[in-house]
Amino acid sequence: MKNLFLKLICSLPSILLFLYFFPFIGILLIFMRALFYRNQRKIATPIILICVGIFLFLPEIAKFVFESLNIENEYTIYVENISNLEFYQNNLISYAKYLISAGVILLVLSLLLKAIFDKVGHQIGKSIQNYAKENLKQEAEISKENDLKIKIKQEKAKNTNYVKCPYCGADNLLSEKFGTCQYCRRKIENKKV
Repeated sequence: MKNLFLKLICSLPSILLFLYFFPFIGILLIFMRALFYRNQRKIATPIILICVGIFLFLPEIAKFVFESLNIENEYTIYVENISNLEFYQNNLISYAKYLISAGVILLVLSLLLKAIFDKVGHQIGKSIQNYAKENLKQEAEISKENDLKIKIKQEKAKNTNYVKCPYCGADNLLSEKFGTCQYCRRKIENKKV
């Protein structure tokens, strides 16, 4: 991708920001990124979204682990403070869920579309290959027929001689031992064959 503006807009940080503030535009940017980068980052983008969503869930996961194992130290206090923040509870958890669900959906869609395009491409390639084989086979048959016709004509031309009709004196081309004069319609004989 050569356009710097499109590179900047389709970068992951800008996609994450747009997904947070304007989710619809963020999804469109993900599709633009998949379109511009082709196969390089089609699968990487949804996986990164899932990883960022899981990363945002880490304080909640750590709090759950610490509570279930009854661990209390200075880190548990920090984790509880982070997970009890109003901004984290109201905004980041829903954003993390959104990122994970969008990442999973996009990953499944990209894998399905890739499988469909691969299968369709394979079928199209197979049909083109079969068509080319049939075309070559037909051309070979036509070439054989033409070669045979040319050989027959050459053999006929080898055996063709000018014969003068003894009755009317006209010149006739004969390729066989006996023939008919073109002018007087009498039987004539080719003595050279």
